[in-house]
Amino acid sequence: MKNILCILFLSAFFFANAQKDYKPYEYFLKPQRIIFYNVENLFDTIDNAETDDAEYLPGSKSQWSTEKYQTKLKHTSEVLSALLDTIQPLVIGLSEIEDDKVLEDLLAQPSLKKFNLGIVHRDSPDERGIDCAILYNKDAINESFSAFIPINFPFDTADKTREIIYLKGYINEGEPLWFFVNHWPSRNGGKEKSDAKRAYVAQVMKDKIENIYLGEKFARVVVMGDFNDNPNDSSLGILTVVHNNSRAEPMVNMMKPMVQRNEFSLRYHEENDIFDQFVVSKNLLDKKNPYFMRPDGAHIFNAPFLLFNHPKYGLIPNRTYANGKWVGGYSDHLPVYFDIVFR
Repeated sequence: MKNILCILFLSAFFFANAQKDYKPYEYFLKPQRIIFYNVENLFDTIDNAETDDAEYLPGSKSQWSTEKYQTKLKHTSEVLSALLDTIQPLVIGLSEIEDDKVLEDLLAQPSLKKFNLGIVHRDSPDERGIDCAILYNKDAINESFSAFIPINFPFDTADKTREIIYLKGYINEGEPLWFFVNHWPSRNGGKEKSDAKRAYVAQVMKDKIENIYLGEKFARVVVMGDFNDNPNDSSLGILTVVHNNSRAEPMVNMMKPMVQRNEFSLRYHEENDIFDQFVVSKNLLDKKNPYFMRPDGAHIFNAPFLLFNHPKYGLIPNRTYANGKWVGGYSDHLPVYFDIVFR
C-alpha cells in the first residue's frame, strides 16, 4: 500500500512540475516577432576603466546623468513595448548597448517585465565599449547554443570592433533557427576608406553561414543588424551571392524592396539610408514549413513619436542628442521587425 501511495505521490509531483513548464500548442499558433534596434548609445553613468566611455559620464561634455539614463531606459522600453503591444517577442537584437547592467536595467522597466526574456551578451573589444546583444523569449525558445565571433582585421590589427553574436535555438520540434546580430564598422573617415572592413566582416559572416549548412542542411538562418551599408552595397551582396559549390541555403535581403520605396531607417540630412536590415535563408520563406516569414513581412517601425520634423530636412529619427545638445529623443535609428508565422 505504501508503495502505491508513493508512486501516486511521485506521479502527481512530476505532473504538477511538468504543467509549470508546459507550453500549450496554441502558443505556437500565434505569430511571434523578431526585432532589431540600434538604440544609440545606451550607457549607464558608471565609469568603465577598460573602455572609452568618458562621453557618457557625469561631468562630461554631454552632461550625462542618472536622470538622462533613466529617460533613455524608459524611451527604449517604450519603443520595444509599442512593437510588442499585441504580439509576443521571439528574439530582439540590439546594438550600441554598454554592458550587462544596462540590459538588466532595460528588462526591469515596467513595460518589459511581463516578458520572460533571457540575455546573450559579453563585453566586446570595441574601443568605445558599445556591444551587441540578444534578448530571447525563454517561453518560446529552447536555447541550444550561443557564442561570439571576434573580428580581427589582418590589414589593420590595431582596430577593434564589435563581435558578431549568435544564438541557435529551437521553437518547436524540427530544425533549429540561427540568429546573428551584427554591427559592422562605421563609415567614419569616409565610406570608401571603410568599405574593406565591412566587406571583411561580411565574408566572416558568409563563411559562418556556409559552415552551418555543412552539418545542418535544413537550418534556418536570420542575420540582422546595423550594417552601416545599404541593401544594394557590395558588402551586403557578399551575404547573398550563391557559389556553385555551396551547400548553403541562398540568403535573401528582406530590405531591398524598401530601397525602391525610398524608405529609411536613418537619415543624414536629405539622404535616406537603410542600414538596419534582415537577411534570411530562403527556406524561412517557404510556407510549406511549420513556421515561416512572409516575403513582404519585414518592416521599418516609423511611428510618429520616433520622428522629428526638421525644418530643413523633413522627417528624421528623433535622437537622444542633436548637435551635441540633449533633446531627449529615442535613437538616430528606427527599429526593424518581422513576424514568424506558424501553420
